[in-house]
Amino acid sequence: MLLIVWGKVAADIYSLPGPDSALFLFQFMVAIFLMEASTVVLTFDSTSKQLNGKNDELSSIARTRAMDWRRTQLLSLGKLTVASFGLSLGLLILGSLVSISVNQIAFSGVLALAAIVAIFVLLTYGREPQERRRPKN
Repeated sequence: MLLIVWGKVAADIYSLPGPDSALFLFQFMVAIFLMEASTVVLTFDSTSKQLNGKNDELSSIARTRAMDWRRTQLLSLGKLTVASFGLSLGLLILGSLVSISVNQIAFSGVLALAAIVAIFVLLTYGREPQERRRPKN
């Protein structure tokens, strides 16, 4: 976030031309990804600290599951970020190609609603890993 703010200040001080909207969108998505990833890493770190020094079988299984959870969460978060960036970039390009006047406010509302629904679907179905069923012996 500090880098984004410094970039805006430097652009104002040195009278540089404004960056492209896609660059701002990318910076925003990266900032959100890093904030969400830090939550995952902090949760994993607190779990790992509780398991430090324990070498029994149950702790080993819990440690392995925690590492799998971390990897799954970060991969899902990465996929969600890339999909959100692609969707937002597509809407940005569509908005630049189509001139929407005040009379077509319903069309822009439908596009915004479609984007919100798509991101909601990605959040709902792509966030949590599925439970694995162990075969019965």
